[in-house]
Amino acid sequence: MKIAQLTDIHLFASPQGRLMGVDTYAALRKVLASVREQHADAVFLTGDISQDESEASYRLCAEALAGLGLPVHWIAGNHDKPATAARVFAEYDFMHPLDTLRLGGWTFLGVDCCVAGHDEGRIDDASLAALRSRLARVDDGPAAVVLHHHPLAVGTPLLDDCMLMDGGRLWAMLAQAERARLAICGHVHGDHRIVRDGRVLEVCPATCFQWIKGTREAAIENRQGYRLFRFLRDHYEAKTLFL
Repeated sequence: MKIAQLTDIHLFASPQGRLMGVDTYAALRKVLASVREQHADAVFLTGDISQDESEASYRLCAEALAGLGLPVHWIAGNHDKPATAARVFAEYDFMHPLDTLRLGGWTFLGVDCCVAGHDEGRIDDASLAALRSRLARVDDGPAAVVLHHHPLAVGTPLLDDCMLMDGGRLWAMLAQAERARLAICGHVHGDHRIVRDGRVLEVCPATCFQWIKGTREAAIENRQGYRLFRFLRDHYEAKTLFL
């Protein structure tokens, strides 16, 4: 089972919209051209799909993704308007909100950690308890949590100031969950792999541009990227593709 992860597209209502001087729609088309060559089975879209929260931006994204001919499983990011995204994506039968998903012998659990009007993420006590219960119900094969914000610091102050603020609690829970192996996220605009407590955090680079690693200021690297996963029964492989 091959899954392409795309994240942080930051589209506008207009295809000519630019963020930090980058044409985000052109960046998406560039990435999708590469994804087509990978023969993936599905796509994970892990948030910050829109920059302006407009219906048109979500429709622009869905129409572009339609050309892949693949199921797309999505979660919202801190720049998204989840209700608008859900309403627009419901018009496309290949777009699916990622809740609980079985693929390739793995169980993927989507987690909403976004707080309206805030760049940082949070998971309240009730949501954390619900996730613990969902993990406990996984009775076959490994499990992975899919979220937007990074629960572990990546060493870039600009991003670590708006990470998952209670990420330590989430990670401690994952370390105790028997079948949890992996967390997959976006938000960082950069590629990272962090191993801690026997669990792995895989961070996907952005579709639009990357923040320079280690930066405290809004300094970018104008290149596009995504992740390609291969999930097997008892393990996975991942690689980053930059364009």
